[in-house]
Amino acid sequence: MNKTWVAILAACTLGGAAIAADQPGAEHPRWNRADMEQMRAKWEARKADDMAVLIGLRADQRPALDGFLAAMRPPHRGPDGMRGPGPDGAAPGDATLPARLDAMAARADRRDAELKQKIAATRQFYASLTPDQQHRLEALDDLRHDHMHGDHGPMGGGDRHHGPDAPPPPGV
Repeated sequence: MNKTWVAILAACTLGGAAIAADQPGAEHPRWNRADMEQMRAKWEARKADDMAVLIGLRADQRPALDGFLAAMRPPHRGPDGMRGPGPDGAAPGDATLPARLDAMAARADRRDAELKQKIAATRQFYASLTPDQQHRLEALDDLRHDHMHGDHGPMGGGDRHHGPDAPPPPGV
């Protein structure tokens, strides 16, 4: 295992133990919402600056990038970090099956609408770029996809490195 991942796992384990030792409901002294929001804003600004450089954006194209990145942000979450109950406000166990199905359909419609907005924002940003910039954006997207999925697909399995004559993986 990579030393970096070992260090990250150790930090998460130790941090989890420290948080568990705190009083229930008390905010951890190192993790307050304002600091987290400030860190997120700095990270997003750095990400936008990096993308602008890598794509080769001109100064007049920066508002298009900022609009695109704003459209790509996940929906707003509540003060506790959660998205909250369904559209009707009822907990899943409190509603009848048809009411839960209606809530599922409403969430699906909301996700579809959010996805359509993201697609439209991506098309608009892509159209604002020169052909060379479009090529660079596509290369960045390919890198992001490869980084997220690695050599073994999104779930980590697969036999991509085995030839056609290789035996099947164990358990198949």
